[in-house]
Amino acid sequence: MEFFTVHAGTFQSNDIGTDATERSHRATRIKMGETFYPSIRRLAVVRPFGVSSAASLPQTFSDWADFLPCNVVDRIDENNVEVDIFLSFSQTYEASPNALSSINTVIDKFNAESTENEISWSKCFRNIFAIEANILADDDLYLPNQARRNMMWVNGPNRQFSAAVRSITGGDFGKYDAMFLMEGDCMPMKKYWLDSLLEEAEGSFLEHGPFAILGR
Repeated sequence: MEFFTVHAGTFQSNDIGTDATERSHRATRIKMGETFYPSIRRLAVVRPFGVSSAASLPQTFSDWADFLPCNVVDRIDENNVEVDIFLSFSQTYEASPNALSSINTVIDKFNAESTENEISWSKCFRNIFAIEANILADDDLYLPNQARRNMMWVNGPNRQFSAAVRSITGGDFGKYDAMFLMEGDCMPMKKYWLDSLLEEAEGSFLEHGPFAILGR
């Protein structure tokens, strides 16, 4: 699992305004010398998947019912990090009915549970989006058994990652402070795992300053 920062801007001390919005964000900035760095206030959680894993995608979200991402009951809205989910498909949805069906299942469940009074994983997130990497089938390769002899063995995941970063940093979805790459084999093992990840990332930020990559 890995966190990546996706913001590049910093704030000089004389750039900080005095309006109410600016004042409300001062607590989320860290001063290092004469420069202010924003902490994580908007996070993109990216769930990459490919042709072979499309059918199992909805089940991975159903498992979140047993291990809720956040403590929904004790959430304080004004202090929460805004978190969005990005379902990132390696090819195109138009050419893959199975992938399209799977994301519709996940999105429909997210929308339905978001409006219910029951506690659910969907209440830990603000929005859910579907993005695609548009990789040609012949180039969408992941061949670990050929790692020693085929330089293209991981071409699919590499290009999918690059496409996801371009989508998130392109501005169409607003500005994010960080991205969490949650690959298919990254499965929650305890409840409130999203709260723990954010706490770890924010703790590293406060102790060491802005990071490019944080993970194991």
